[in-house]
Amino acid sequence: MDRAGERMTTHLDDVAQRRAELAAQLYSAQPAPEPADPYSDVPPPDEPDENTTGNPARSTRPPLRSQLLTVSELARLKPPTALVGELLFRGTLAQLSAAAGSYKSFAAVAIACAVALGHDLDDHRVPAAENVVYCAAEGASSLLPRILAWCELNGADPKDLDGRLFILPAPIQLGSALDVTEAQALARDINAGLVILDTRSKVTIGLDENSNTEQARAVAAAERIVEANQCAVLVIHHNGRSGTSPRGATAWDGGVWSDLRMEGADLIARIHCHKHKDAPSQCDHHFRLVAHTVSEDLMPGTSTAVRNTLVLVQNHGWTNAATQTGSDTRVLDLVWTTAPPEGGLTGPQIVDLAKEQGIAKSTVYGAVNRLVRAGKLKNTGTEKRARYVVSAAAVAELEQQS
Repeated sequence: MDRAGERMTTHLDDVAQRRAELAAQLYSAQPAPEPADPYSDVPPPDEPDENTTGNPARSTRPPLRSQLLTVSELARLKPPTALVGELLFRGTLAQLSAAAGSYKSFAAVAIACAVALGHDLDDHRVPAAENVVYCAAEGASSLLPRILAWCELNGADPKDLDGRLFILPAPIQLGSALDVTEAQALARDINAGLVILDTRSKVTIGLDENSNTEQARAVAAAERIVEANQCAVLVIHHNGRSGTSPRGATAWDGGVWSDLRMEGADLIARIHCHKHKDAPSQCDHHFRLVAHTVSEDLMPGTSTAVRNTLVLVQNHGWTNAATQTGSDTRVLDLVWTTAPPEGGLTGPQIVDLAKEQGIAKSTVYGAVNRLVRAGKLKNTGTEKRARYVVSAAAVAELEQQS
């Protein structure tokens, strides 16, 4: 190879070596920065609350340390007060269970109307009127004639229920955090004293009825509604196909404050207080169902069949003679001594006369209805304008006692 060829070879070698050095430098350099993250200004999602994980009905609780009570503080806690006599107590969770066709919904309607108006449920004292939410999860179409019939039979004006008794024609799902939170707000907003959930199976859809774990969560959700306004929550439930025990998991049996069990057939019913946590229990309360046709004035344009219904009243035939209250005796004596021979006294007239003796309006109407059912007072007026006189049999008894 001549000198020129050697120089060319040397040049090519130098070029190749230089390219190799440049390549080495290029691949050993720092990598180019990644493109900017378009979501860098979005905060990360919140961590799930350990108190709500797996339990959508439970909200964050206050620290345990803040909930500790001394013995002196414990002594200042007030026990639950009666909402309906010996049946329901304010600030508690209750369940009323019965077999199908045992009149449990009629009992629920009677309780709802009595609480909303502050009207004694016969001998069961209702100390004050309270706002009521009736969650008709199985449908609301049958409630109107039942409510109106109760009002007519108890001498109450249905208009007085406006702003007191609220019907919710949709379920409150106890397995839904949204539903339970909304129900809590509703109870507070309208200052509810009683919330009725009719029925349990319709407000626990998606929860295994036979699972104590899942039903315990439903109990906890119902208690959250209780705590929202210290109201009573009454859950209506079905019995199993055999026996008198509530159907499904036993978590409700142990979790409720009041476990009420109802039996009914042939227009006769009994509510057994199976358990109250801090009140006398194992007591029986007897009722009967009275057929009633709502007046056409209250349900114009409807057939008699639609206006026919039943009303739950106390069955004095199943109780002893002592169940006639002192107010019954006083009202009977008042009508006997003041009613004119012809025509009798209207309900408002009896109320006015009884007021002078310190007897409340609701107590008077309860006494009048009991006396009518016992055959001691007789309505000589019309369905729309009743006028009461003492029956001949009751007059004979009173004359013997005088």
